[in-house]
Amino acid sequence: MTRYGLIVRLALVLVISTCVFSLLYAKLYHDHIFERELARSSTIIGQIGQTVSASSSIATYLNDKDLAVEVINGLISNDIISSAAMKSEEKWLAQSVGFKTDNATIIKLNHPFLFNEIVGEIYIQPNSVFIEQNARDIARSSVKTLMIVIIPILVIFTILTHFLVTKPLSILNKQIAQVIPGAPLKLEIPNGHDSSEIGDIANNTNQLIAKTAAMFEQERRLRADIEALEKRFRLMFERSSSPTLLVKDKGEVLLANDAACDLLAGMGIDLEEFFPESFGRYCQTPDILYTFTEHTLALNQPTQSEFEFTNPLTEQPVWLSIIMLRLESNGQLYLQIFLSDITMRKTVFQELNIKANRDKLTGLYNRHGAEIKLNEWLNDALPFSLFIVDLDEFKPVNDIYGHNAGDKMLRHIAKQITKRVRDKDIVCRWGGDEFLIALHCVEKEKLHQIAANLLAAINTEMLWQTNETKNIHISVGASVGVASYPKDAKELGQLIEYADKAMYAVKRGKKNAFAVYSIDDENNTNLSKGVSR
Repeated sequence: MTRYGLIVRLALVLVISTCVFSLLYAKLYHDHIFERELARSSTIIGQIGQTVSASSSIATYLNDKDLAVEVINGLISNDIISSAAMKSEEKWLAQSVGFKTDNATIIKLNHPFLFNEIVGEIYIQPNSVFIEQNARDIARSSVKTLMIVIIPILVIFTILTHFLVTKPLSILNKQIAQVIPGAPLKLEIPNGHDSSEIGDIANNTNQLIAKTAAMFEQERRLRADIEALEKRFRLMFERSSSPTLLVKDKGEVLLANDAACDLLAGMGIDLEEFFPESFGRYCQTPDILYTFTEHTLALNQPTQSEFEFTNPLTEQPVWLSIIMLRLESNGQLYLQIFLSDITMRKTVFQELNIKANRDKLTGLYNRHGAEIKLNEWLNDALPFSLFIVDLDEFKPVNDIYGHNAGDKMLRHIAKQITKRVRDKDIVCRWGGDEFLIALHCVEKEKLHQIAANLLAAINTEMLWQTNETKNIHISVGASVGVASYPKDAKELGQLIEYADKAMYAVKRGKKNAFAVYSIDDENNTNLSKGVSR
């Protein structure tokens, strides 16, 4: 390829395209003239038809065949009409030789006096051969005239295009080919094009090169800053002491820092599995965990909850605090999950709760713990009965055998009572030697049976070894008062008061028995026979 190959090719392309364009334009112009002449002939036929429409209307109205023949003969005398015919509403009035209805122009004939009424039609068959030949001759003559004018103009345009456009563009092209992305370079404007569009292209290209160089430099600095920030954030994420996960909305775990890997590996949870199913397998409340996850995805706000898991490796309970935050990037939803092992805190809390709500000596509920549970029952409006148990002859045990024997007796009685109630019932050490029992039963006959069984349990003897290593059997009795909710009272304080009244009625009597409170006879509280020692 010569050094002028580009210019030569562009010139050839321009010449060829110019010739092709000229020929195509000549063809289109020829077709346009031809079609125009055909259309003009059709217009003339329509005008001729309108010219004879008045005479034709009278002929069809009067059914005058002679007048119709005269009109038809006048029409076919024109060179552009080959045949014609006239028809009334009832019949053909006149037809020329060789008349056919194909491609005929039809003109409706109005009533001579009533213009909205049609009385007939004129059929005019154009002389297609004559019309087309005449149109073709006119079109060819017009194209010849056009080509004589356009060919010299196209030659001159091709030469000017080479010197004014092709050559300057070739110069610019060579300069642009030397541009290195990001490096400053100024293009020289071709001679004579300081104020032309080519000069504008050169100037705009120079500005683009300068901006590109600046953008490259800015992009280099930004890339360096982003790489530095990415390293810092990755370092913060991976070395964070808070276990953190990044999860797709479909459950795929994308990222997990070292703390999360260590925590979940210790719990036997596989990060290759999908979240939250991998967690739900060991969660005590998986349905709540799944709902919690769906709730976080639906709401664009952080959520937090605590869940109990069973470690499959140690079979020990593990408590995790889970904080979820929904993130969105490029239309994709993510969950950022922060985990915290709160097992120790939960254990301490449970121990504190036991200390706060349980009696240290017997392990039963203390007064505070029992009141909390009883108030829950009251809030739920669950019918139940309350037993107040006061031990009989307990003080002599402390006086004769010592406080250790008294403590053992209290533990012994607590154990015997617990054996005879259900796990959902409440058993409480109400005071020094007083117990409170609450259970969901309000039927009088069953209450009598339960109270008798409790007395029998309390009366069970305890084996005690004296200081002289002598084994003796010790037992105590109990006075039991019973009141029911909501039959007797609807408030806890009043219910306890009525159970106390029933219990003190037993104390004033034979003791070691039980009494069910009755509002009908509060002074004589329906004392029922208990179990005597």
